Amino acid sequence: MQEETQDGSAAFVRKGTQEGKDEDDLPAANQDETMNQIQGSLQEPANHQEQLALLQQELEATRQELEKAKNQARQAASEQINVGLLKEVSAYKKTMELERLGKKVLERNALPGSTLESTVSFYLKEVEKMHKGMFCSCMRLKGDKLYPIAAPSLPESFCHDIKGIQIGENAGSCGTAAFLGQKVIAMDVKTDPRWKDYYPTLLNYGLEACWSFPLIGSNQKILGTMAIYYQEVKAPTPEEEETLESIRSLLQLILENKLSEIELRESNDRYYYATLATKDAIWDFDIINYRINWGPGFEKLFGFKVKEFGPELDVWAAQVHPEDLERVNGSLDAAIASTTQGFWREEYRFKKANGEYAYVIDQGTVLRDENGRSVRIVGAMLDVTEQKETEEKLRKLSVVARETINGVLIMSPDLTIQWVNAAFTRMMGYTQEEMFRKTPGTLMNGPETDVETLEFIDSQLKELKPLQCEIIQYSKDREKRWIKLQVQPLLDEKGKVENVFALLTDITQQKAEEQQLRLLESVITNAKDAIILSEVTLGIPQKLESIFYNEAFFKLTGYTPEEVLGRDPAFLTGPETDATVLQNLTARAQAGLSSEVELVSYRKDGSTFWSHLLLIPMFNRKQQLTHWISMLRDITNRKHYEQEREVLIGELTQNNADLKQFTFITSHNLRAPLANLTGIANLIDTESIPEGRNKVLIQKFKESTVQLNTIIDDLLEVLVIKDNPHTNKEQVNLAQAFEKVVISVDGLLDKKDIQLTTDFSQVPEVYYNAGYLHSILLNLLTNAVKYRSPNRPLHIDVKAEKADGCEKLYFSDNGLGIDLKRYGERIFGLYQRFHHHKDSKGMGLYIAHSQAKAMGGNLSVTSEVDKGSTFILEF
Repeated sequence: MQEETQDGSAAFVRKGTQEGKDEDDLPAANQDETMNQIQGSLQEPANHQEQLALLQQELEATRQELEKAKNQARQAASEQINVGLLKEVSAYKKTMELERLGKKVLERNALPGSTLESTVSFYLKEVEKMHKGMFCSCMRLKGDKLYPIAAPSLPESFCHDIKGIQIGENAGSCGTAAFLGQKVIAMDVKTDPRWKDYYPTLLNYGLEACWSFPLIGSNQKILGTMAIYYQEVKAPTPEEEETLESIRSLLQLILENKLSEIELRESNDRYYYATLATKDAIWDFDIINYRINWGPGFEKLFGFKVKEFGPELDVWAAQVHPEDLERVNGSLDAAIASTTQGFWREEYRFKKANGEYAYVIDQGTVLRDENGRSVRIVGAMLDVTEQKETEEKLRKLSVVARETINGVLIMSPDLTIQWVNAAFTRMMGYTQEEMFRKTPGTLMNGPETDVETLEFIDSQLKELKPLQCEIIQYSKDREKRWIKLQVQPLLDEKGKVENVFALLTDITQQKAEEQQLRLLESVITNAKDAIILSEVTLGIPQKLESIFYNEAFFKLTGYTPEEVLGRDPAFLTGPETDATVLQNLTARAQAGLSSEVELVSYRKDGSTFWSHLLLIPMFNRKQQLTHWISMLRDITNRKHYEQEREVLIGELTQNNADLKQFTFITSHNLRAPLANLTGIANLIDTESIPEGRNKVLIQKFKESTVQLNTIIDDLLEVLVIKDNPHTNKEQVNLAQAFEKVVISVDGLLDKKDIQLTTDFSQVPEVYYNAGYLHSILLNLLTNAVKYRSPNRPLHIDVKAEKADGCEKLYFSDNGLGIDLKRYGERIFGLYQRFHHHKDSKGMGLYIAHSQAKAMGGNLSVTSEVDKGSTFILEF
């Protein structure tokens, strides 16, 4: 039986007591014992001799067989050793090639001007030469996306297609490896779930397998990935994975080194350009060696050459002003000695190369070692001389500005506010802190701020010209204010703007007064009344000197401006002017009181006119009388009209009295004959007169006599109403008053188809003449019954309400109605009839309306034909 040993050689296994061992493998003592046994057996009987001969033959055959097996075993072992050795030599050769390549790559990476892309591309290309069929790429992680660094054997379009891959759990091999931080082997991208959304990209380039390894920095941060592609479905062998791990380690080192180098270079560039751009002198104080390293800004600020100035601390100290040195050194020593102070700052004077002292602010951060000992201070010096000088000037200006009642702004050349005085805060509401570093317009402009004025201000300031204007600005509480703005740029010796000074005066009240004056001037100028403005002679208020006349005055009087300016307006009076009126005017003028009178005035041509004179005094802020305004209105026509009206009223009054007298006389004179006729008519018994023409004439005579009597009674009632406008009034209960009216016409309301409803709950009582109220309600009720509709039952609704502070009674029916479009204007006229009814006289509504008016109220109506009417009695 043949078995494989650990070194690959074959061995035979012998059956027997020592199975698996060869004779040469037996110890020497055992071999001697065997020989002794054989020799002993030879001395035994003959039958044993035969056995011994057979045994020797077998032994010899076994020895030959064993020797042959040993030769075969040695040959096989030799062949196996040669194959393993060749493999070991090949692996060793590859390792040596990788080491040489790695050394070469590192040397190339260290060359000045070498880039990350060129180094990685060279390395991957050499790796591809060692592994036929392999395509390599390397990507860098920025944020959460991967970007190609190099893929030397793949097309440029491939790098473009994989640029900006988002990392994730299923983002191909590279995206997943970067996300998980572990290698991802995709033997077949078509079936690998992590390539579901990406494999078509690889197939376009004939790639079917992708192995990706994350590149991890020393701080365990993912830097990027290395990827291996094949144009066949393939998994890596253990030897390949071992080789790729070695390549990955070197790529990690190169990538981390190059990225750190790039960051350092960018940081140095930023620091260098920052020091060039800043106005600060940046410095680094080595506390251990007491040496200062100065940045390039030191030369620009103070004029010293850094190399010539020297790094010693004593050299710096020699430039500090003697009065400041002890204080500055003391604070610096205290910061160094402290174990907790992290920041040092001082303000002092520092001598420049030209011998002048500059005010500087010097500040820095204290750096300590692990034991808390101060080892470095890194900081910067800032020249604040101009700022100090400006502050001093501002201080001097502020002393003046603080005391003025006007608002003061002091601005920097960019028009940002540096200081405001207390008067400005009182005026606009904004404090120094609220205005600091802001431009005035950002806070104080508003909807009514004039754009053209703002443009004018901007144009003047751009040319460094002083300006003065009026502008609307808004206070903190958004109250509109008119501001008189005066701006003056303040220049230094070189003509450069140091500050801008602005003075603000609140002219809101002045503007309001100007507006009033303009309106007043417009009113006076365009007024139809004559207006005179006179100045008072000091101490004599009634003695005036005219300073203004409007155009209406000249039209009214016929004078010219040259003839009247400077004169006392008393020239308008004359012989027919009432002396008593003039005396009253003078007395009130001496007392400073206004007057309003009517008097006769004179024109230039001597003609007279009636004028309505209004005299108004004007006082200053000290309540001293300074001016008089005289307003004259020509009322001649009105005076003539009033005289004519008085005459006409007298005539009408007399005519009215005569008419009343005539009416009473006529009615009285008619009464006796009418009474006789009525008596005669009553004596005639029409029943005894046979039917015929005489009987008809006698009946008509009786009806005419009754009708004439009724008319005379109605006329007398109207005369009584008109002649007694102040008829007595009393508290009248509406419900009771209406009940009396209903009882008086009970015969008219006995029909079953008449429905009457009342509601006096809101106005139970009224202050009225009881007789007039009974007459009005009786008129309305009888009219409603007379002029009911034959097509429906009569419904009368009476109610009283309070509306808009007035008490009203509504009397409504559903009768025939009145055509108001046709009869509206004469519905309450005398002898007006709107329906063909035999009892209609045309007096009822006239009397009711007259009675309502006599009580100070009114009677009105709303109506629609064939729907009904509503009469409204206002108390």
